[in-house]
Amino acid sequence: MKYKPIDIKEMMALPRKAFIDRNLAWIKHFNNGELITVDDPADCPLNLWVWHNRAKCHKQYVATIAVCPLCGNPMCPDCNNHCVEQLSRVTGYYQPVSGWNAAKQQEFKDRQRHQI
Repeated sequence: MKYKPIDIKEMMALPRKAFIDRNLAWIKHFNNGELITVDDPADCPLNLWVWHNRAKCHKQYVATIAVCPLCGNPMCPDCNNHCVEQLSRVTGYYQPVSGWNAAKQQEFKDRQRHQI
């Protein structure tokens, strides 16, 4: 799909789905289909779009966290904000995943999730 060049203001004014599609096309064309590598999830283009458009989530807790289609980091499935804290139940207690060691965090990412 061929896109005409647009400036950053026009890009940020796109609807969420069009913004994601435009970025995925860029990733496919210029990044060989590899997800964007960001040091901080706040630097993901989708998260910048959320902040620019003041997308708000009215939920404090959600059952499952989505994965960003652009950078692969966890995000809120409702508003696409990347500033989320993942909790998981370990030995009966809920704990933030960010406090786990790197191997345990990778095991958490590799878990298979099934819809029933």
